[in-house]
Amino acid sequence: MYEYQFSPTARRKLRKLARRSPELARMIMRKIIWLAENAEQIAHQPIKGSHFYSLHSGPYRIPYLLDKNERRIVIDDIAKHDPAYDRISKL
Repeated sequence: MYEYQFSPTARRKLRKLARRSPELARMIMRKIIWLAENAEQIAHQPIKGSHFYSLHSGPYRIPYLLDKNERRIVIDDIAKHDPAYDRISKL
């Protein structure tokens, strides 16, 4: 299993989402845990023009960085489709 951690942005957005929709926040966390448990077996799809990958959970996109050497996933953001990709394109 890979270790996962959140950027300050992702942590803030997950907390905000949990206040508005606890079930949606749980669904996203289950998806992140699934990613960490299955990181070796899945084909990670890079976001075009970026060094980030994207995890999909319902209407949300979860851009993340993958460090195979350290076995670490860094969750960068949790946002709906366009805002998530717009933020990544500016980095």
